[in-house]
Formats: sequence, structure tokens, C-alpha cells
Amino acid sequence: MISRRAFTASALAFAGGAALSKRASADPFEATWDSLIEGYGAPEWFRDAKLGIWSHWSARCVPEQGDWYARRMYIQGDPAYEHHVRRYGHPSQFGFKEIDNLWRAENWDPDALLRRYKRAGVRYFVALANHHDNFDNFGSRHHARNAVNCGQWLRVGVTASGTASERSRAGRGAR
Repeated sequence: MISRRAFTASALAFAGGAALSKRASADPFEATWDSLIEGYGAPEWFRDAKLGIWSHWSARCVPEQGDWYARRMYIQGDPAYEHHVRRYGHPSQFGFKEIDNLWRAENWDPDALLRRYKRAGVRYFVALANHHDNFDNFGSRHHARNAVNCGQWLRVGVTASGTASERSRAGRGAR
């Protein structure tokens, strides 16, 4: 099972994220605003990075109805509600959590995707670890509604983060 910390570190490795902040690993921030203000500093590679990709891909993409689908599908009269009833049935019988099991990644090719990003000038890549719907895109120990148990994200997440990490370690990642 891959932890949230390992998943995030792997995704950031594509951009040399392992060197994000020596202070953060040697002397952790305190849970105060002052600590964040005092201790924050963008790494040099990030200051020079003009283009990055934030992958906002998770099971919530299945209905292809936008970011607030998980809320709007329960509001009678809303277009998302009408779509949901037509496509999946009434939300009381097939709710948003059932969408997670429909997420597939049959055409996922992380090598091709990362090559395309690099050709476009991308300097860093960050993958979504948890969406506001509380679906964890990794093997979470906090609840069963996660990538290991639902859909096919485990394969996608591990492959993407592994590919990014391998490219970074080999010096082929965008830095």
C-alpha cells in the first residue's frame, strides 16, 4: 500500500521535488501562520519553472459533469441531477460513492503523457492525492474509499508516480 506522503513525493520527483525544502525535512513547520510565513521559501527550480501541470484526475471525472457534480447530483432540478438520474438512476440508489467503482484507465500511458508534457515545456508535474469528495488516489489507511479498493487508480497512480520518479532519478525529468 502506498502512503499519501510516498505518493506525493513520487509525483513531485518528476520535477526534482525531493529538493523542495531542506528546512521542511530537517526542521518541520509548526502549526502556526507565523511559522509558515517565516519558513516558506520556493525552491530555486520552482522559481525558474514557467509551466507546470496539475493533474486533477480522479473518479469524479467519470460523469464528465464538472467539479461540483458530487454535490449537484443530489439537487432536484439541477442539470447534474437530471443527468445522474438518466445515466445511473436515482442518487438514493446509486450515489456518488458508486461512481468510484466506474473509474477506468484503459488508455493510460504515463510514459507517453510525460514525454508530451516535457516537449510542451512542462517543468513540474503534480498529481491529485485527495479530492474534496474524500476519495484518496492512493492506498489510504484512513478509509476504504480509496484507489486500492475502488476503480483502477492504484495501477494509474503507482505507474505515473513510478515513471516520474524514474525519469527524475535518471536525470530525464524536467528540473
